[in-house]
Amino acid sequence: MCGSCHYDNNTRGFTGKRLEDSPNIVGKIYAPNITSDSTAAIFAYSDVELKYLLRTGISKDGKLMPYMLRPNLADEDIDAIITFLRSGDSLVAPKPGVKGTTRYTFIGKFGLSRSRPVSYSVKKIRRPESGTPEMGKYLVDNLGCFHCHSKSFLALNYQSPEESKGYMGGGNKLKGANGRTISTPNLTFDETGLAGWSEEDFHILLRNGITPDKKIVRYPMPLYPELTKQETTSIYLYLKQIPFIENEIR
Repeated sequence: MCGSCHYDNNTRGFTGKRLEDSPNIVGKIYAPNITSDSTAAIFAYSDVELKYLLRTGISKDGKLMPYMLRPNLADEDIDAIITFLRSGDSLVAPKPGVKGTTRYTFIGKFGLSRSRPVSYSVKKIRRPESGTPEMGKYLVDNLGCFHCHSKSFLALNYQSPEESKGYMGGGNKLKGANGRTISTPNLTFDETGLAGWSEEDFHILLRNGITPDKKIVRYPMPLYPELTKQETTSIYLYLKQIPFIENEIR
């Protein structure tokens, strides 16, 4: 969940990096260092403050970071993430972070102004059973699949992802490996999306980045080799039951 933004191949740790896939129109965005280095902003967070950030999108200094917002993440998973961040594992062992300051353009600032924090809930959230559509919905939400594969970052609903505009129908704009703007693919089971894909096709795509017609998925789509077969099946079953959207992406 955190690695696609915070993992740097050069340092081989969660030292942060510039998010090169962010369109230039929104500005230059840097994911911060989340190792246990004393210079990292996260170093000063308590466990309670980290949980509050993940639930509400509000940082310790009161700033809204909607891309960090995971209001539906199970308590056991939040606790596991925080435990990992404190663990001393090589990914989060103390390392100096990336040098760079996030600077939003006017359009980027406008986009942020459209986002709203959610209230902190003390209600316990439980993790769904693996191998079920409910787990698929949970993963699509908390891995952030719907962020990129819905219509627009400006029309996301973090509290109720399925209410996002063009939910999982693709079309959102990102910057590809060559710097050109690309549109994200349709992940509904419409003929213009994943119609005809098998569970195994989908499993290979997520874990290995290869489509059924032997094409390599485009950057910035990350690979998920850590996902189990049950988890990829859960996402597959969930996507098969959500409303189809006709949206052919080239």
